[in-house]
Amino acid sequence: QGRGMGCLCRAFCSAGAWLLGLRLLPRALIFRRPRPIWNRGRFSQRWHGAKSSSMGFEAWRLSRSELQEVLNKYEKAVESDAYYLLYPSQAERELLGEELLKRRASAVKKARDQNRLLVETVLADLPDLCAGPDSDAVPERPVAEIRCLTEKPALLPSSSYGSMASVFLHLLRDWSAECDHVAATTYRPVVAELRRLLPGGGEVLLPGAGLGRLALELATEGFKVEANDASRLFLTFADYVLNRAPPGGLRLYPLAHVFSENWSNEAGQYLEVSVPVAVPPPKCPEGEARRVVLVPGNFAETYRVGMPGHRRFDAIVTCFFIDTSVDIVELVEVLDGLLGVGGIWINIGPLNWRKETRLKLSWSEVVEVWKRRGYEFLTQTSVDCDYHLLRGVKMYTESYNCAFTVAVKRR
Repeated sequence: QGRGMGCLCRAFCSAGAWLLGLRLLPRALIFRRPRPIWNRGRFSQRWHGAKSSSMGFEAWRLSRSELQEVLNKYEKAVESDAYYLLYPSQAERELLGEELLKRRASAVKKARDQNRLLVETVLADLPDLCAGPDSDAVPERPVAEIRCLTEKPALLPSSSYGSMASVFLHLLRDWSAECDHVAATTYRPVVAELRRLLPGGGEVLLPGAGLGRLALELATEGFKVEANDASRLFLTFADYVLNRAPPGGLRLYPLAHVFSENWSNEAGQYLEVSVPVAVPPPKCPEGEARRVVLVPGNFAETYRVGMPGHRRFDAIVTCFFIDTSVDIVELVEVLDGLLGVGGIWINIGPLNWRKETRLKLSWSEVVEVWKRRGYEFLTQTSVDCDYHLLRGVKMYTESYNCAFTVAVKRR
C-alpha cells in the first residue's frame, strides 16, 4: 500500500510539472511585472533571507553556472511552448502550410540564437571560478559603483525575481528606444519634480532599482543616487548594462517567450530591439566620485534603524515599489526613518498588492498614513503608464493609472 501511495504521489507531481511545461497558467503569471518580496519582517513568510550561493568573488553577482542555469530554464520553456509549431501533426501541417511553418521555425531559431548570444556575452563578463586567484580582478565600473554594506548582504536566491524572461522584459522596458515612453511617463516626471524641489542637487535613495535606468536618469541631472536591489540576477545585468555594455548595444528579442496576444510575429513576439539605448553620462564635478552607487541587499535589512545603510537622505523615490511589500508597517517605518525634517518622498506606481500583504490599503488610506506621520503632500495626481509596450502593439498590454505624489516631511 505504501509503495502504491508513493507511485500515486509521483504521478501527481509529474502531471503538475507537465502542466507547467505546457504553460497552462494565467496570463498575469507569464507577462506581468515580476513581484519581489523584500520584507523579512514579522509577517513575511516567503522571504528566504538567502545569502549568495556563489563561491566566487563578488558573490552578489550570479556565477557563470548560475546564469547558464537561468538561461537553460528560459530556453526549455520556449521550446515547450514552440514544440507543436516546430513539430506539427500531419493535419496541422496541412492546415498551416509549409511556408508558414518554415517562417515560424526560422523566427524561433533566430530569436533563440540572438538571445543566447546576449546572455553569453554577459556570462563571459563574469569571473571564471576555475581560473584561480587571478579571476578576482575588479571589473571596470565607470558609471555605477557597487558597494556592499555588509560582508554578506541578504539577497534573493538566483531563482527568485527571477527569470530570464523578466530580465528581457525589463531590458525592453528600461533600455530600448521602443520603450522610451516609459522614461517619458514614469521616470522623467520624477526627475523634473526633484529638480524643482532640490535645484542644488542632493542625495537620493532609490529602492527596488532594477536595471538602473531611473538611477542613471537622476544621476544625469546631477543627483547623487544610491540605488538598492536584492535580486542577484538583476544586479548582474544592471552592473553590465551601466558599466560595460558595448557602445553600439546588443540585439535582443525580448518577447520571444510570449506566445499569446500577438497581432503579428514581426511587430509582436519577434520584435527586435537594441539594448542599452544611449543615455548621457552622469554629471560629476571634477574630482568627484561616481554619482550612482548600487547597494545589494534586502531593503529593510539594509536600511532600517541600526543597519549599515541607515542614514538621512535628501529624497527617496519609490517607483513601482511600495506594493511589493507584504508588511506595510515595516515599509513605512524604514522609509520614514531615512528622511529628516524637510526630506522629500516621491512615489509613482500602482497598488497591485501581493496576496500575502496583510494591509491592502487604498491610495487614500496610504496618503492618510503618511499624513499622520507628519508629511505634507505637495502633489497628488495620476499618470497613465504602459509598463512595457505601448497599448496596441499587442492584444494585451500591462498598463496602469498610477499614483504620482510628492510629499515633504514637516515634523
